[in-house]
Amino acid sequence: MIRLLHMLGWLTLLLGLLLQIWLKDHDARWAVFFYAMPKPCLLGLSVWLTCWPKLGRSQRMPACLASLCLAFWWLSTSWCMSERASIPTKNALKDEPLTILYWNLCRPNGLDEEMVDLVKQTQPDLAVFVEAGNAGSLLAKYSESLPDYRTELMPRDILRLSRLKTASKRSVLVPRMATYAQFDLAGRGPDFPVIVADIFPHMFHSRKPQIDSVFAQTLRRPDAIVIGDFNTPLESVHLAQFRKHFTEAFEAAGFGLKETWPCGMPLLSIDHIWVGSEWEVLAADKFWRLTGSDHAALLVTLQRKSKTR
Repeated sequence: MIRLLHMLGWLTLLLGLLLQIWLKDHDARWAVFFYAMPKPCLLGLSVWLTCWPKLGRSQRMPACLASLCLAFWWLSTSWCMSERASIPTKNALKDEPLTILYWNLCRPNGLDEEMVDLVKQTQPDLAVFVEAGNAGSLLAKYSESLPDYRTELMPRDILRLSRLKTASKRSVLVPRMATYAQFDLAGRGPDFPVIVADIFPHMFHSRKPQIDSVFAQTLRRPDAIVIGDFNTPLESVHLAQFRKHFTEAFEAAGFGLKETWPCGMPLLSIDHIWVGSEWEVLAADKFWRLTGSDHAALLVTLQRKSKTR
């Protein structure tokens, strides 16, 4: 039985490597296994095989080498240490940066004090939240707690707090249960579109139609910003085509591991902020508030490239 478990562990590790290197989530039939076996899980499995009882040194060596290779591979692809651009002071409108806070709140039962405290701490120009729970009945309390912001609950529990003027807005359901909120904001040069997405993680259907539908709303505008819980890691093949026109903010200017879920464990990078080519990412930060959500919050600072310092 012990030998069978050991063999099963090696087969699982090899399958995981095959998924991460080649198969990925091209096909919905094996995509769920690709999502369930990210590099950190494979690293943990290889360490477990290294510590397998009643093995000699020579028998442990393959698992030890696999662990070292996986650790290097994961850290080299996940660790972000980009040099941050200098953030201009807000003494001139043309130089004023744009700060955006995003967080999956995981459906709080009442007023989300963790979210309120994080907004007060970071003071973003725009804050957007998915899975905001019963925020509709609490908008007055949120407005009272955060009087500098206009609060609005959009369909499917997307909550928005903004200091910027809204030029237009709409909400749309997209295939297989996903939703997005789209609005144009004014106040940082010409009006620019923001799309906030909440992708539904269906086990047996590809997430490509949902992702394509969300990015289609940008019309490939270079000033578009796409935010949300994609329930899809950044390694997904479904995101590759959009990297030609968009930059993921934490990859560009973050520090640390890019994974945002779950509960402080860096397993999957499913929360994203994508910005069009007209924006420069000056800084990107990640915040864990484990008593408030099992997702990390993201804070980014942007500036239009056309508004050079």
